[in-house]
Amino acid sequence: MKLWLAAIASLLVIPAAYATPAWTFTSAGNSYTNGSWAFGTAFTVNSDVTASGLGYYADPVTGNVNGNTVGLYQCADVACSTTGTLLAQVNVTNTYALNDFFRYVTINPINLTAGTSYEVVGVSLSDNYTWNDPGFTVNPAISLISDGNGNTTRWTSGTSLTFLNSIQNDLTNQDGYWGPNVFLGQPTFASVPEPASFAVVGFGLAALGLVRRRRRA
Repeated sequence: MKLWLAAIASLLVIPAAYATPAWTFTSAGNSYTNGSWAFGTAFTVNSDVTASGLGYYADPVTGNVNGNTVGLYQCADVACSTTGTLLAQVNVTNTYALNDFFRYVTINPINLTAGTSYEVVGVSLSDNYTWNDPGFTVNPAISLISDGNGNTTRWTSGTSLTFLNSIQNDLTNQDGYWGPNVFLGQPTFASVPEPASFAVVGFGLAALGLVRRRRRA
C-alpha cells in the first residue's frame, strides 16, 4: 500500500511542460508593413527537439494577425538552398493565444533531428512584420542559417506559401525580418497533471481500492 501511495504522489507532482519559441525578443524594434510578403527563416537543429506549434507575429499595439498562413519545411540540404518538403501548415488568426509577440497554432508534434535543417515560412498579407528587435535570442536547440554577414532572413513578394532557398542581404548585422515562428518542445499545459498522467493516477487509485477490498475480504 505504501508503494502505491508513493507512486500516486510522484505522479501528482509531475512538472508541467512548456513550449519555448525558436526565437524571441524583449520588445519590437520596428513594426511595419509595405505589402504582402512571404518571410522565411531557416535553421539547423543542434539537438533533437520537437516542433509543436507554428505562429505568426502580432503587432504589439493591436495584437492582430489576419489569417496568416505559416508552414514548416524540411530542407533537402544543410544550407536550405535547394528544395524543401512541407511538413505542416496552419492558418494563424486572432482566436489563438498571444505568447510574447506571436500567436501560435498547435500542430501534431514533429521530431526535428540534430544535424538536419528546416525552414519556417509565413505570409504577411500586408500585416506588420518586425526587425532589429532588442533582446533578440535564439533557442539553443537550433542555430539560424546565415550568409556569413549576419543576414538570416529570406523573403519574396507574394500572397502564397512557398519554400525560400536564398537569404536576402539588406539587414546586415541585424536580427532579421520576423513574421513566422516555431514552438519547440511541448505546448503549454494548465497547472494540472497532463491527460496521460490522469489516466495513470486513475489506474493507481483503482488498484489501491482493489487492495483495500481484498484486505476486507
